[in-house]
Amino acid sequence: MIELSDKVFEILDHRFHVVHAPHRWYSLDEKEHGVNQQRIIGGVCDCCLEAGMQFYGGGVDNVHDDGRSNSSSSSLKSLGILMHPVYNMEVAEITKIAENAHRYLQIAFAEDLYLYCQTNNINFPQLRDALNTKWNVNILEPREGLGGHCLPKDTKMFLQSTSRRKMKILRAAMEVDEDYKRFRAKLGKRSNPSLLKMMELEIPIASDCDG
Repeated sequence: MIELSDKVFEILDHRFHVVHAPHRWYSLDEKEHGVNQQRIIGGVCDCCLEAGMQFYGGGVDNVHDDGRSNSSSSSLKSLGILMHPVYNMEVAEITKIAENAHRYLQIAFAEDLYLYCQTNNINFPQLRDALNTKWNVNILEPREGLGGHCLPKDTKMFLQSTSRRKMKILRAAMEVDEDYKRFRAKLGKRSNPSLLKMMELEIPIASDCDG
């Protein structure tokens, strides 16, 4: 497991409170999903978690062993961010990389489905629209492949976080992404820029997560 916060806590020897509050931010909708969206927070000790809750979201009287907290007003100024406290520090550390690994899987499936449609001469946008009429289905929209910083980095970190179990589905998703990128590269070589731009209009933009 990661256990980075515990190592930092040992170095500081509790001269400072140590918490882990993973950043969440979506660049395409900063108003609803910017830095003020709900976030996870964990503390090495109860006093650390209490101080972290006061800093981010306001005062707390007590933090229970199951992660619940009794909120109260505080004279200290806070950032006013809605926080979800967790008692186990490992849960706080894993949350960020696990949620981005899950997002990676969602986009990789959309890429794989697009390649399936190309191979079988099926209209991907129409199929996606049809699938998403079901209440519990949300097929995302592929673009030029899984790039950026957060998703690839966090997915690799999640894979490397333990040697006790190999996450086979994530490794398969990485292979799918490579296949999709190769397909896009070949498409670009065969097409002139204006034609490729027109074809890209048929490949909707991915609902990617910045972090």
